[in-house]
Amino acid sequence: MPRLFGARRLFLGGKNRFTLCNAIYLLLLGTLSFMVLLQKYRDLAPEEAEAADPPSPRIFCIISTYEFRHEHAAIHIHRTWAKHCDHYLFVSDNVHHFLEPAAFMNLYDKWLRLRAHLEFVYKNHFHQGDWFLYANDDNFVVVENLRKMLMSYTPNELIYFGCKLRTRNGLEFMYERSGIVFSGAAFKRFTLSALTNESICSSEAKGNDFTEELGRCLTNVNVIAGDSRDELQRHRFLPFEADLHLGGRMNESRDEHKYFLDHSYYPVINMNLPVSLQSVCYHMNAIMNIYDHYYFAYKVRIFGTQLHLPYENKETGKKLNYINVRNKQVLKG
Repeated sequence: MPRLFGARRLFLGGKNRFTLCNAIYLLLLGTLSFMVLLQKYRDLAPEEAEAADPPSPRIFCIISTYEFRHEHAAIHIHRTWAKHCDHYLFVSDNVHHFLEPAAFMNLYDKWLRLRAHLEFVYKNHFHQGDWFLYANDDNFVVVENLRKMLMSYTPNELIYFGCKLRTRNGLEFMYERSGIVFSGAAFKRFTLSALTNESICSSEAKGNDFTEELGRCLTNVNVIAGDSRDELQRHRFLPFEADLHLGGRMNESRDEHKYFLDHSYYPVINMNLPVSLQSVCYHMNAIMNIYDHYYFAYKVRIFGTQLHLPYENKETGKKLNYINVRNKQVLKG
């Protein structure tokens, strides 16, 4: 058999110098050998099971505003927490070139506006979300905390969340100053079964009692008013400003405080509510403070801390922790 290479051919100083064809041949031969060895190593090495990320519920945010608040308030929501929603839509009483809201003109009653907003979103955007947040243009929302809270539920459950209140006759409803979150199933049931039946859900004006009427409609179609507090019974949906809940007290002489104290579903101790470390939504009086809230909620990183994200494996029922260390996820039992 003829030899492809002589000893002298491998050196530039020999009689027959190293040619380009020989170089290509050696490169291909080396590459093929490396691939064979790599494949054998993969076959022998034990496979490591990679932890799948927990399912992330899609959140569609509906942000209610008015024409006179487009530039004063809504624009700042658009620049901050709204972009953390999977999809979002502003709903208003007039158009705006930048916000591009769905405009509902000549609707002056809050209940009639809410009905129209939810019906429109169901007909045009229901496929874009698993959960639907209805918020005001003076709310601050930590969307990631909401997403984490909702991971304990499925969008097929007939349930909704918010800052929970009740009337004297026991009707449960959510406070209007904090956001309201509907599961996909609850949203669909409300639109198709409640709104179309006048006997269980009124189409008349309700004024400031509109979330009470919402609670009545949802109760009549078997949608549950869920508990949005955390595992330590601290509140995620706060009725008033963050600084009041963190360092102040409610005052019965103020109408909005007295209303809340008279209707709160949960006991109010020492004129305040315990605040969850996983806060989701609260009211803002001074809208320009939204950039301070956004910075401290989304931008600040505390050196040396680890982010623990509890997640339950639904197949085994085992509690797991996702620990984010330098942007790497580690699964711990």
